Amino acid sequence: MKWHFTADEIQNAEYFWNKYVHVEFYSDEISALRSNKQLQNSSEIKSLVPYLDEDSLLRITGWLHEAELCFGEKHPAILPRRCKFTELLLTREHERIGHCGVSETLTQL
Repeated sequence: MKWHFTADEIQNAEYFWNKYVHVEFYSDEISALRSNKQLQNSSEIKSLVPYLDEDSLLRITGWLHEAELCFGEKHPAILPRRCKFTELLLTREHERIGHCGVSETLTQL
């Protein structure tokens, strides 16, 4: 049996899993940002200067705000290092672009 998913279904699933892993890995950071407090020095994402977007996803503040890039390229969502979801996203992109290498995979992701 073959499964066919629409682009919206895939996008909604990625959004769901992004939110899930953010809460799972970064609940302290999310609470601090919602309360307008500084992140703890021990936070592994503090140096990324994260913020919560309108969908409550953690994103990198970034210095590309003047670049002619789409929002997701200027402010990528933060993904945990040791997480199955992150591994699956990286593997999918790596295979989709023809096993081109690390920097190309990260650029596409």
